[in-house]
Amino acid sequence: MTIIEHIILFSILLIFYIFWGKKNANRNGAAFWKAAIIPILLYVFVTGSRYGWGNDYLWYRAQYEFAIYDPYQVAFNWLNQFLTLIGFNYVGAFMVYGFMFITCAFVFIRSFGSESKYMYCFLIPAALFISTNTIRQGVGTSFMLLALVFFQNKKWIYMGIAAIIAYSFHSATFITLGVLLGIFFMLKKPIHYAFSIPIYLFLTFIYDISSTSILASLVDGFSSFGGGKFQSYLSSGEKWFGEDAIKDHYEQGALALITSSLCYVSILYLGYQALKIRNNKMIVYLFNAVVTGFVLYRAVYAFELLNRMTLTLQMFYFVPLGYIFYVYFMDCKQPVTREAIRFRKQFHVGVTFILTYLFMYWGRFIFLYEKADFFWYHLDEYFDINQFMDQMYYL
Repeated sequence: MTIIEHIILFSILLIFYIFWGKKNANRNGAAFWKAAIIPILLYVFVTGSRYGWGNDYLWYRAQYEFAIYDPYQVAFNWLNQFLTLIGFNYVGAFMVYGFMFITCAFVFIRSFGSESKYMYCFLIPAALFISTNTIRQGVGTSFMLLALVFFQNKKWIYMGIAAIIAYSFHSATFITLGVLLGIFFMLKKPIHYAFSIPIYLFLTFIYDISSTSILASLVDGFSSFGGGKFQSYLSSGEKWFGEDAIKDHYEQGALALITSSLCYVSILYLGYQALKIRNNKMIVYLFNAVVTGFVLYRAVYAFELLNRMTLTLQMFYFVPLGYIFYVYFMDCKQPVTREAIRFRKQFHVGVTFILTYLFMYWGRFIFLYEKADFFWYHLDEYFDINQFMDQMYYL
């Protein structure tokens, strides 16, 4: 059983976001941001108060407290130096990281106007991993979201500035942004489910993941990207790409595999149908990015490095999933077209699969997460930097 604080705080966080968007998404201007203060601060407190869990938490605590600066993450160094200067401890720093991410996420969702109404419901399940497990990448992703907002509004100079800042936090965000823009310009229509679902199912249930150790050679061209960060991964290829990596902690049980597959297949199907009923090119490219992320993830999910490179694409599923609900309630409660009538019937089945998986996954996270912990249990604890550095590895 998870500690009680974890159960209470993350339950409140998830439930609050489920209901907040429906009531407040249509507020205008200052009224919207006044209402957004509570969910933003709630996210900052809950995620910023956690301790220890996530791939990178202790490394970034060490980096912050002992001024360990990486020459390839300039903006992150400057941010930490500023926070140290004004007297923040590592907990305050993690809260600032969370504040940057969730505020930019709200700006991003807000850019979809009234169609954003149900996107807030799924933001936490979709984005929590990026912002808490891949901390520096999460901060970089904040500015990537701003770059996308500027892109959607054709503010090219601001977009370029945001993209450079994102890169200076984490070079992988530049790859993700490039993929998103490539998808926008090359795929003008949503990817048909008759194409995406068979490929996804093949990679999930038939494809032999243990044969993909050759993938290390496919990313060799990135070895100098981001100041040599990728080379540090490739130099330990067996850890990141070998068969032992599969056995680490990424294999899913049969029930989890089936329920997750039904969830993702439902998103692939309903997302396409929703965009067929109410087309929106700014939703289309993000839906196609999610399709790409789902498919690629199944091909490389067992390998940490490649896994991380697909997770940001998958994160955007809160956009098409929220849009699915928007189209249902706007166009299909009293359908007047054949497509809308068919979508209404399919919606209930697909959403049942989606919500069942999300309930199971996040129910386990809330009630059965063994690593759950908070900083107030470690206030008087000595952090042995030498012992930690002996066990530490870079992202």
